[in-house]
Amino acid sequence: MRGAAEPPLFSALTVAAHGERLIGSEGDGDVTLYRGWLARDRAEALLASIRASTAWQQERRKMYDRFVDVPREQAWFGDDRDRPFTPELLAVRNELQTLTGARFVYVLLNRYRDGRDSVAWHSDREVQGLAHPVIASLTLGATRAFDLRPKRARTDIVSIDLDHGDLLVMRGGTQTHWEHRIRKDARIGSERINLTFRQQPA
Repeated sequence: MRGAAEPPLFSALTVAAHGERLIGSEGDGDVTLYRGWLARDRAEALLASIRASTAWQQERRKMYDRFVDVPREQAWFGDDRDRPFTPELLAVRNELQTLTGARFVYVLLNRYRDGRDSVAWHSDREVQGLAHPVIASLTLGATRAFDLRPKRARTDIVSIDLDHGDLLVMRGGTQTHWEHRIRKDARIGSERINLTFRQQPA
């Protein structure tokens, strides 16, 4: 049991003063990387909390003439979801809102169990009525390569290794002009959990 005088784990998250801008301008895309945004001990505590409180689901989708398992597991928490934010996720959400100036109403969790799990090239544009969504993507667990490519030049791939506690913020025209993926990597033997905090239409 935690001592009464000990501060809460998530009372003061470590936030990098300045992120590293990776691509573009506001119109064509804006992706900023915050290395070690979540300090390692806090990242470990959040990961343990998620493992203890999350019921994962694996979707099945039709491809051609058969149904196949999506190669990852998912879960949702949020103001507009069946499962509300846990206290730990709520604290992270509040810190991200301060950092980005955006209001996030839910978080999508993707669990990549090992290097066999992946997500194909896509853009996150599911928010109707919001032309330039802000998406805050937090990595926990194994280091995985995160690939970006402009839709007008799909061979020009930008690849970033995202580590435990790293934060990637996508805004502006990123979802309109860019795609991203997590590719398969047989060398990875442990799980990565990615948290993407999402908005609702203004």
